[in-house]
Amino acid sequence: MERNQDIKIQRPTGRKLLLLVPFALCCACFVVLGDWQGSVDYSNAQNMGRLVLWAAGSFAVLFAAGFLTENWLALIALMPSGVRAFYDKVFPPRKPQRGRWWIWLAFFLFCLLCYLPYFLMYYPTWFNNDAVWQMEQALGMAAKSNHHPYFHTLIIKVFLTVGYGLFRDYTAAVALYTFFQMALTAAVFGFYLYLLYQRGTRILWLVLAVFFYALLPINGMYSICMGKDAWFTAAFLLFIWAVHHCGAAQATGGRRWIWFFATGLLVCLLRSNGIFVFLGTAVLLILSQLFAGRKAGAESSGHREDGLRRFFSGQERQRMYASVAAVLVSYLLWQGPVLHALQVQPPDTIESLTMPVQHLLCAYARGGNLKPEEVEMLEAVVPLSQIDEYYNPYLFDMTKNYIREHGDQQVIADNRGAYAKLWLNVGLRNPMLYLEGEIRQTAGYYALHIPHEQILYSEYFMVENPFGIENERKVFSYDASIAMGQFLQWFQTLYNRVWSLGMNTWLLLFALACTLYRGRRAIAFAPCVMLLGSLLLATPVYNEFRYAYGVFVALPVLFSVGVGEEAL
Repeated sequence: MERNQDIKIQRPTGRKLLLLVPFALCCACFVVLGDWQGSVDYSNAQNMGRLVLWAAGSFAVLFAAGFLTENWLALIALMPSGVRAFYDKVFPPRKPQRGRWWIWLAFFLFCLLCYLPYFLMYYPTWFNNDAVWQMEQALGMAAKSNHHPYFHTLIIKVFLTVGYGLFRDYTAAVALYTFFQMALTAAVFGFYLYLLYQRGTRILWLVLAVFFYALLPINGMYSICMGKDAWFTAAFLLFIWAVHHCGAAQATGGRRWIWFFATGLLVCLLRSNGIFVFLGTAVLLILSQLFAGRKAGAESSGHREDGLRRFFSGQERQRMYASVAAVLVSYLLWQGPVLHALQVQPPDTIESLTMPVQHLLCAYARGGNLKPEEVEMLEAVVPLSQIDEYYNPYLFDMTKNYIREHGDQQVIADNRGAYAKLWLNVGLRNPMLYLEGEIRQTAGYYALHIPHEQILYSEYFMVENPFGIENERKVFSYDASIAMGQFLQWFQTLYNRVWSLGMNTWLLLFALACTLYRGRRAIAFAPCVMLLGSLLLATPVYNEFRYAYGVFVALPVLFSVGVGEEAL
């Protein structure tokens, strides 16, 4: 099929160029700030020069990418007939496909089949300490806590109750939970592959997406690790899809808002930072729809009513507000009366104070300007004379655990206003040390190179547990399990050499910049941006892969939104 040679090249407008500026500045800051230790060897003028050069280079790359993706077909049409014929043969034009349920089923079964060897090799699951604690709560062996979302603990309890009732064995009960979690992961990834197929993604890119979701060891291992990460990621991906379709004003009907409510509530209940992801996304969704509605109202005539104007005629707008309100009310009811009735303890005070504590300790440890009474207030919480034993600028877990064992976090709980004022006053006198503390605690999420390797699969072992559960290989031999372990270690080493969490962020911003440059709906990116934003505000570990796993697995579809020939 010949390409349409009448397609005109779209010239860049001032608005499009202006849209790329914040992305270029963001990339420049990521480079300079992510290399904080290297940056201190340069003068302020040199660092400003680096920022300018990186911003200019990033702008040039983003402009080239946006221009090429927008005008690719027009540029191909200008090529000699032989080149066009070759391109049409290698990359034939694709049209949206009619989706059928068995296509999704095929993707789902293929993903499940690819994950099955991990399940059989490491049967019944991979435990970590968090999962052991949640299982103890589910079995009544430990006090109930919302430190890890208790909603997920209840999910564990349901499968343990059903599994033990069927098999009279906790190993089999855990295996039942793990298999369902694996199937859930495969079903959601299969759904995303189905979306790519339905929009007419070329076979080469679809094959690469299948490889990404089905064959990457990361996904196989996360599907069997007993923890909240797989559940949250599944809800997060479905929430992205729901947000994208709710942002399509030409579509109407209440079903999409029901999906928005269900997936949004799950995001809130399955991760402590989920409420921030939902709130930020909801605000952006409302603002984007209001802006689009006003623009459509200004451009359309009084005799023509398009989808956007119908959206703001009343009913669809009410559904949007009602869905957002329903999620917030349900979440507050769960966090308050429901958890109180279930006698679930809230997380302790220090758990949510990662950044303020790291800022203050950085200012003190680096010789910042603190008054004697301010040092005394810090000393009341944690012994400063032993700061070398617990302070780690990259990992807050060591500090908070030390405070729990040897400090007094109740002082903060009883004097919240005073300690908030302490943080603000010290920060005003030591802004650069606060910036240093912030960067060291978060750099892994935007720097391309970090000083420590990431652990992709949580831990490579089943931790000791009071249930007597151990790994029991099914089908595979001992030698096969050794080979699998070596392969997983090799892949993790390879990942740390060629990839990083920072790369995820860079690719996300690249796809978002292309989307905005081309004038496409970008609301699908909002949950990922909010997830990263919440990590920059409160991450306890500076390069924990599982915290940003949702961004990683959303990249194929987000690139389809921003870089694909047709809008999703």
